[in-house]
Amino acid sequence: MNYDDVIEELGSFGKFQRRVLFLISVPCLLTGFGAPATSFILGNHEHRCKLPFYENDTFAVQSETHLEIINGTIPRNSDGTLSKCTILVNGTETKCSEWVYDQSQFKRTVTSDFNLVCDNLYIRSHLKTSYLFGFLVASMISQLADVVGRRIMLLAIGTINVVVVFTVPFSISIPMFATLRFFEGLCSMAFYQVSFVTVIELVGPLERIFTANLSKILYCFGEFFLILLVFFERDWFYLMLWLAIPAITPLVFWVPGLVPESPRWLTARGRTEEASKILTKMAKVNKVQKNFDAFKIKREADPGMMIIVKELLHSKALLKRLFIVVGNWFVVSFIYYGLTMNVDSLGGNIYENFALLVLVELFGYSAIFLLNLTGRKPMHLASIFGCGVASIGSILLILFAENTLYWLHILLALVSRFGISVLFAVLYVYTGELFPTVIRSIVMGTVSIGARVGSMISPYLYDITDGKMGKMLPLIAYAVLTITVGLLSIRLPETNKQKLIETVKEVDQLDVDLGSKHDDGHSETLL
Repeated sequence: MNYDDVIEELGSFGKFQRRVLFLISVPCLLTGFGAPATSFILGNHEHRCKLPFYENDTFAVQSETHLEIINGTIPRNSDGTLSKCTILVNGTETKCSEWVYDQSQFKRTVTSDFNLVCDNLYIRSHLKTSYLFGFLVASMISQLADVVGRRIMLLAIGTINVVVVFTVPFSISIPMFATLRFFEGLCSMAFYQVSFVTVIELVGPLERIFTANLSKILYCFGEFFLILLVFFERDWFYLMLWLAIPAITPLVFWVPGLVPESPRWLTARGRTEEASKILTKMAKVNKVQKNFDAFKIKREADPGMMIIVKELLHSKALLKRLFIVVGNWFVVSFIYYGLTMNVDSLGGNIYENFALLVLVELFGYSAIFLLNLTGRKPMHLASIFGCGVASIGSILLILFAENTLYWLHILLALVSRFGISVLFAVLYVYTGELFPTVIRSIVMGTVSIGARVGSMISPYLYDITDGKMGKMLPLIAYAVLTITVGLLSIRLPETNKQKLIETVKEVDQLDVDLGSKHDDGHSETLL
């Protein structure tokens, strides 16, 4: 009897599993604000040079006299707008060292507190990346859950996160803010990854698509809550304090019995007595009155890391698949976090734009429930090519209608967000089905690192240059990457309604069987 048979016997999605899912989902709903909040605390805060010898200068025009001094002191760009970084001193245009900031959209941001503008603009990209670098490290740290257990990791990460998020608003320097944001990103992603594994291991095979994507849907609802908060609170200090309050919720996990250790993990580690107690409790809560002995569960021998690596390197087909899939994860993360952390680049009302992006993201994640009907490959290709076409359309709009057809700019951005959200959801399922059980864990770890590298690079594209090219550069990168990776992905096989692959030999045999034959009788082996 294997573990999945046990879960089916004791209730694959009974009251016990639903209770744990609820307890873990609440923190996921309320604590995933770090990345989207970046657009509001490190956003493009409109500014100009501070007028010398003018007391109480503000970005907003105070009077006719104030306007005359601004026009005589601040030079104008070729498009008629005021220069953001230079000032006229004795008729000579020079760089300034003090600025005033527009408070119509943001009252106070990290950008304005530390003057991350003009020559210091690159620091803003570094600070965005510091949070995403925490994601990268989290992909490695979360693997400790295989050593110490899922519950202990959730307790440790959740507790550390409380200390970090309540300290972030009190940052007194850029290095302090960057360090705290790094740990915030680390805790946020590690908590999500470990909680994801914990829930997946408690339910049966048929419920995994639902539980795997429920967390993403809940994350979207959390983003809707964030929209309300950032709309009414425009000061980053108080905003971060408000966002820190929900981080307290994982502390309830310290109450014994609320969130148990994973019985699957306990069984794999030979701690069968502890696993039996939890499985017996699961049976009782699910109203399956029986005691269960975890010794009945069939345990597979651990082949060891070296054997796992050799299995991967043994097959050229698997290596090609891995290359393509890593490319997909790089692209999806690169675009998703580029759009998420730079909402202000779309122009217009940042709050309305963010709400629309979250709405289409929710629709994108919901499309995953059609995955068994459409198949993995068609939905995957449609989403990645759709994102590429939308990016090309946005480039053409900037070239020929930069300051008109604003609604079409937003529509194409929404299409990109929808496509990338669908792709994100599909990849979680598709990746696991493309690789055999013996190397599935190491593959998921590898693609996760690829995704984190993509997310870390994305913020810099928006600050490399300004003007028309500054708007086009991210879109050009999106178009090239999506079309290229999409063309490569055509070589991937369909996995819908097929049994999970167990060995490398099965992959090689499957690729031979799926070879497409040409008229001349030769065959072309699929990946």
